[in-house]
Amino acid sequence: MKRIILLSLFPCLVWASGKTINWSASLKGVETGKQVWLEKVPELAAAADIEQAIGLENALAEALSKNTSGVLHTLSTIDASTWPHMIGTDIVCSIPAENATSVVEGFYQRTRYALLSTDKGAVCLWVLEASYEEWKAENSRKAKQ
Repeated sequence: MKRIILLSLFPCLVWASGKTINWSASLKGVETGKQVWLEKVPELAAAADIEQAIGLENALAEALSKNTSGVLHTLSTIDASTWPHMIGTDIVCSIPAENATSVVEGFYQRTRYALLSTDKGAVCLWVLEASYEEWKAENSRKAKQ
């Protein structure tokens, strides 16, 4: 009887093992900003651990200037639901303050220009501007010390 039960569970085990996510490829895909990858973000967000969620938010931030309307639409989906480790707009639209100054400046300029080209990016633009001003103020304080 145990063998019959185990054999009946085998297809479920095979199906579950087939659902393994290749996170490296997925994050690179999301970074491209291609719509097919952005549509997979909610599924990825549901399965992400903390580290993977951070990577997913970083990939969305990178894609923001490549496919602004697509990423903003994806963020509206992320922001409207509860995900185990995803924060959404507040993280994706913030500057990458932990990076070198040239990286931060480049991200800010690219992303700001992209957000100004659409009428749907007001919240994201506000988060970007606020985080950039905070970063500049922090750098100014550090320089005075």
